[in-house]
Amino acid sequence: HHLSKADKNISIGLVRIANINPLVAVAKKLLQMDSPDSTHIHYCVYHSRYPLAIRSHLEAKLDKLLKRHEPEAIWQQSEVTKALDEHPNIIHHIFVVLASPVAEVGRDHDYDWAVVEPSSMRSIIQLAGRILRHRDSVPETPNVCLLNQNYRALCRQNVCFEKPGFESKKLLFLT
Repeated sequence: HHLSKADKNISIGLVRIANINPLVAVAKKLLQMDSPDSTHIHYCVYHSRYPLAIRSHLEAKLDKLLKRHEPEAIWQQSEVTKALDEHPNIIHHIFVVLASPVAEVGRDHDYDWAVVEPSSMRSIIQLAGRILRHRDSVPETPNVCLLNQNYRALCRQNVCFEKPGFESKKLLFLT
């Protein structure tokens, strides 16, 4: 799920994790990993605990980048041109927004794809509404991956959907 121009491919995706501490832990691990050959992964970590000035600056950049009513305009976006200029020999540029649920509320963003950990149904529906939001295209292959477990379940914590969600210690989600 990408756009191509000349010898460059760009893809912009959202990885949504329900809670900030697991989001930061995942971001730290991903930032330590190497990219495949001819690929550069550009990460943006986005959550509600940033000081207001930083969050506002970040949201302004994301709002501009992810307004995609005209798909070809993405190639003129300053963040994209800067990335292409800084890495001229790289063919594939993947922009990954690692976000908490703040990415779902009040944002008019359009992503190419998403990976989401399970949480409340409302949250998943909100996230799905951010994929190909401004473009009239139907993907040929799935572009949303709903994981079968969330971070807390992978860490063997009993209550997986504590915030957000309906799960409690008396009503557990069974995997």
